[in-house]
Amino acid sequence: MNYLIRKMTEDDIPYVIEGEMKAFKTTLGYDLLSTEINHNPYANYYVLEIEKRVCGYIGFWITFETAEVINFYIDKEYQGMGFGKKLLSFALDRCRERNVRMISLEVRENNYKAINLYKGLGFKVSHKRERYYSDNTNALVMIKEFEV
Repeated sequence: MNYLIRKMTEDDIPYVIEGEMKAFKTTLGYDLLSTEINHNPYANYYVLEIEKRVCGYIGFWITFETAEVINFYIDKEYQGMGFGKKLLSFALDRCRERNVRMISLEVRENNYKAINLYKGLGFKVSHKRERYYSDNTNALVMIKEFEV
């Protein structure tokens, strides 16, 4: 299966919004994504293309020695095939290149697939944010420290 990880462009935003709605039932929205990729110097947004179709993305900020994942999904039909690990590993490599010491993310505490993926890549649970999501689900804050 042919895949490509590349910088997100304005043309990708409608596909990303569609994917976010399927994955999260909410979206960051066109304006925010456009602002992020065109005007935010800290923002790093990449799409996963499978067979020339956008099937996931990751957005993260790098601010000096820290990074934070803003959003990340893989289309359901491609989950469990290693694409999430490939895309997140790609982001972690970008962080290493920029001498990031620590990256963080939030994940629903009942999203065991994602939690296992993150743990497999060296993330550890830092703490819980009660009723973090709009449906009052708790979030786990996970961090990964990079070796210097």
